[in-house]
Amino acid sequence: MTKVTFSSRGGELLSVDLLGHAGYAEEGEDIVCAAISSAVMLTHALLFDVQKIAVDTVIENEGAHIRITLPQGAGLARGQEALLALRMHLTELEQTYPEFLNVMEVHTDAAD
Repeated sequence: MTKVTFSSRGGELLSVDLLGHAGYAEEGEDIVCAAISSAVMLTHALLFDVQKIAVDTVIENEGAHIRITLPQGAGLARGQEALLALRMHLTELEQTYPEFLNVMEVHTDAAD
């Protein structure tokens, strides 16, 4: 199962953290994993390459872990729509494949 955690504070999304393989099918044939990966790649390209927001990106192949964190300041505000769209897309995908994808949001009051 892929676990997706969006972190937010004060109504703003701060980051998205994805961990694990979906497990829908064998590697290379897993349509759920492909959909998740494609959505994350598109979101990263929008934030980093198109909007030129200096996101902090962690990619660890071991354990299938990806984290995208928006920077504080103007980049945080400018990146909201991209993370909101990703959250909406993954939440809809979760409704279709609940055994393979779990999406949640963690709210924090503390400053990072």
